[in-house]
Amino acid sequence: MDIELPAALSHAYLITGGNGARRAALAKRLAAAYLCEGNGPAPCGRCRHCRKVAGDIHPDVTVLAPLPDKKEIGVDQARALRADVYIRPNEGRRKVYLIDPADSMNPWAQNALLKVLEDGPAYAAFLLLAEEPGRLLDTVRSRCEPMPLPPEETPVDPELAEKAEALAELLFAGDEFQVAKGLTALEMEKPKADQLAALLAAAEDRAAGRLARDPARGARVLRALKTCRENAVFNPGPGHTLGRLAAELFQDA
Repeated sequence: MDIELPAALSHAYLITGGNGARRAALAKRLAAAYLCEGNGPAPCGRCRHCRKVAGDIHPDVTVLAPLPDKKEIGVDQARALRADVYIRPNEGRRKVYLIDPADSMNPWAQNALLKVLEDGPAYAAFLLLAEEPGRLLDTVRSRCEPMPLPPEETPVDPELAEKAEALAELLFAGDEFQVAKGLTALEMEKPKADQLAALLAAAEDRAAGRLARDPARGARVLRALKTCRENAVFNPGPGHTLGRLAAELFQDA
């Protein structure tokens, strides 16, 4: 597991970072820790509560998610959870609520949960899982202990790294003709959309390391790469992603 659990658990955590599977795995581990009856560090993984949490059958663990035909968690769902909080646990010492994804709660749902997040019964624990925590109200975030997952380490593709380095240097040092020629050669390779997106992102990282050399040119390069990476339809060819890259780079030159 990516993160060590604190010895004394808070009543509410905001789990961010990683991907959905990693956030869910950490939340399940925390849920087991709240309910664990084993000796030593929790969760032990062996007691009846840990086993039930692992099997997704513990009656004191509730998952709040969007309804099958909805994209967000609505206020009625939040109010139902709020009412359930005041019913004492069935088997364990705690009741644990996993809200996943918490950033899918609309503002009315978030406001409906504020009271129990701040002043709910002592046995209630809340785990909010969010890919975009900025979509949560400040008042919700302030009532939770942050628990960010560290970023995943991905292996470096040597070919991608070499191409990104060459592209960053071309954009940083080449004139308009050289850049156009280099991008045309790249177009001829017909990269797939995901390959092109990865190349632009990697070239952006390498261009950032050259800023001190020429801040004005570097700012234009970074802006051009970022604009094309975030906004372009990845369709290699003149006038599309790579054509726009050259146009963005030299428009203010």
